[in-house]
Amino acid sequence: MIEMDDLNMRAMMSEPLVQFMGIGLAVHLLAKVILPPAALDADYEIVVNEARLSYFIQMQARAFQSEDAKSLLASLSKSDKDRLIHDYVRGEVLFREAMAMRLDENDEIIRRRLIQKMEYIAQGFFDEISPPDKNELLHFYESNIEDYRVPAQITFTHVFVAHEGRDETTAKRLAIETQNKLNKSEIPFEQSGKFGERFLYNRNYAERSDIEVTNHFGESFKSQIFDLNPSDLWQGPVRSNYGYHLILLKKLKKSFIPKFDEVIAAVVTDAQRQESREVKREAIKNLVEKYRVTVKLE
Repeated sequence: MIEMDDLNMRAMMSEPLVQFMGIGLAVHLLAKVILPPAALDADYEIVVNEARLSYFIQMQARAFQSEDAKSLLASLSKSDKDRLIHDYVRGEVLFREAMAMRLDENDEIIRRRLIQKMEYIAQGFFDEISPPDKNELLHFYESNIEDYRVPAQITFTHVFVAHEGRDETTAKRLAIETQNKLNKSEIPFEQSGKFGERFLYNRNYAERSDIEVTNHFGESFKSQIFDLNPSDLWQGPVRSNYGYHLILLKKLKKSFIPKFDEVIAAVVTDAQRQESREVKREAIKNLVEKYRVTVKLE
């Protein structure tokens, strides 16, 4: 037998559900009364046609080629076309409901997202441009030739004599004395760590770029060391921002610019990227020119 308290508990649990259903029915009936049937039908009708599905395909594929999209749509099987329609309708319903709830208003995230999509659409016009021919690529290469320069590379070890705590004359004299000892004893590359003082960065540098050497030692040091020639003798002293260095230089590759045919793949990529930026910039410029801008600043 069911206790009275149990009955009361069930009634209490079901009351919110009944209220919720009642509110939902009231809203539905109110909409029917306020809005005429024609208005409801118009608001809740989704027209699916070839043009909209073609555009939907382009957006999904991120390729703005209308003829290709139409050809693809025509070639789809019934099941694939049904699935495409389902995806389109689902997205359209969610979009309309979000707009009806005004979720787009005063939302900076949505605003930025819409801006990004417009920039993406503007850039998409690049797909309609023919790829550059060899003469255009050659011109691009020659106009931007320094971008393809291969940096110099160097392999060396060094023994460091700091000038901190010493006057300049003493530091340099100690560096020269150390250099003489290194050469007299024919100290090889791998034993450099037994001499000198601790350096802020590395002891050995293998095939490092001139940029990294500059970052570690300074521009003046880089210029001096890249003027040296590989040798079995310890060279220097070479002055840096920190003190003096005795250099055992084993390998040096000068900076050079590769020939066009050696970097043509990179040139193609760079030329297309620049053209894409130009197309995007021009498309957005044309959009901006449609508007009259009034600036009112106090």
